[in-house]
Amino acid sequence: MAKIPEYFAFGNVEDNNLEELIKNLERFYTDLAVAINRKPDVYQRTTDGQPTDTFLSNGDLNINLSTNKVEMLTNHPTQALVTWTTLS
Repeated sequence: MAKIPEYFAFGNVEDNNLEELIKNLERFYTDLAVAINRKPDVYQRTTDGQPTDTFLSNGDLNINLSTNKVEMLTNHPTQALVTWTTLS
């Protein structure tokens, strides 16, 4: 799981106007989303990873409970296709 910093440096906010505050909040949200999305999700199912698992992220893991094969999603070559690589 990703470590999310407990402190976010907004910099000097003494003279911030509304526009600068919104930019800082957008930057904060982006940093938070990146930190959360870095962790891989692990799926346990009785099948291999499917090439149609396009909603998953690169680095996600699939454990085939029937064969104990572990795969990692390594590529999104198209919007409708992903590539799973077996880890040895």
